[in-house]
Amino acid sequence: MPNRVKPPAVNPFRFGRIVSGDAFTDREADLLVLERELRGGQNILLEAPRRYGKTSLILEVKRRLEAAGIAVAYLDCMLVPSRARLADRLASVYLDAFKGPAQRAEDWVVQHLKTFRIRPTLTIDDHGHAQLSFEAGSAGAPSLDALLEQLFEEPEIIGRASRKKRVVVILDEFQDLMELGAGLLRQLRAVIQHQQHVSYALLGSRQALLRKAVHERSAPLLKMARPYPLGPLPRAEFTAFLMARFKASGRPVPKEAVLALIDITGAHPNDTQEVAHFLWEVALLPLPSQELVSTAIDRVLDAEAAQMTVLWHDSAPAQRNLLVALVEWGGRNIYSEAYRRRANLGPATTVQRAVQTLIDRELVDLEPSGAYTIKERFFEEWIRRRIIRGEL
Repeated sequence: MPNRVKPPAVNPFRFGRIVSGDAFTDREADLLVLERELRGGQNILLEAPRRYGKTSLILEVKRRLEAAGIAVAYLDCMLVPSRARLADRLASVYLDAFKGPAQRAEDWVVQHLKTFRIRPTLTIDDHGHAQLSFEAGSAGAPSLDALLEQLFEEPEIIGRASRKKRVVVILDEFQDLMELGAGLLRQLRAVIQHQQHVSYALLGSRQALLRKAVHERSAPLLKMARPYPLGPLPRAEFTAFLMARFKASGRPVPKEAVLALIDITGAHPNDTQEVAHFLWEVALLPLPSQELVSTAIDRVLDAEAAQMTVLWHDSAPAQRNLLVALVEWGGRNIYSEAYRRRANLGPATTVQRAVQTLIDRELVDLEPSGAYTIKERFFEEWIRRRIIRGEL
């Protein structure tokens, strides 16, 4: 009898995409709060840095709500390049979310969109997936505004007719709608503030736009939702999760290696999964824990080298000098004469312009403690190793 070939081990750590199932790391407390609030009619503002797991989290909430019989419409606003495309995408996600399982797409469109001033075109692809389009781009601004207002009102109409008397609308990266016109979110607010049967989950990450959308006193969606800032994953639970997956895959690593990994990533979900992915690759090397983690980080930086190089080359000299200073000297008192002289940053006005540009580019953030930090952990480590130390 021939020997069976043992299948190759499978890396259990995935990054750079939405995760679910056993790859979804512990967020049970967040899941319970978000599900409860949305079921109860409370709008939520879920705010966190990029790649923090917001989408994975809200899609798990969506799955639980739908299992309870509540219809949920999900739209990724980052993929909407124009107001006309927004109308198409909203109508399509409403059709997908709110159509009954036994209801034909054509019948749903006739029932719910027959009063719209611009009639939609329904197309069904080879897989049976339906999409709606209005050709609204050629209809003129007044007609497009009226169409969007009708679409914003549609979830309330559906919610009133629902057996559960509740529907949920998720707008992922909603702050990107600010780039489609200053009045769009005000138009949305004017409609949703009167709705009683719709709960909204607004997900955002781009701080500069979020300030204009929800935080400034003149923001169109100020106080329209309960703020729910998403923090790092709980350190103890995340450590146990990672160690269990290393062990189950046949490549256990020492606990001190996992703790060192989390120290570097700050328990950032995606960054931690990425380092763990490469740590799993080198886990069988005969190296101490710290060297294993350092080797994994080297592989991360090699994989991310193209992106890091672009970020660096897109930075003006004053911005580069400041980024290096933040890595070498920390981010406190950066405007003081002593700090500027030590880091060779030039006048305070030059530092101020560099800081503001880096904040607008989402590369630097001001912490509540008053310190400036580089938001991308890997970019910070790339600067430390490649620029300051000159490592290849």
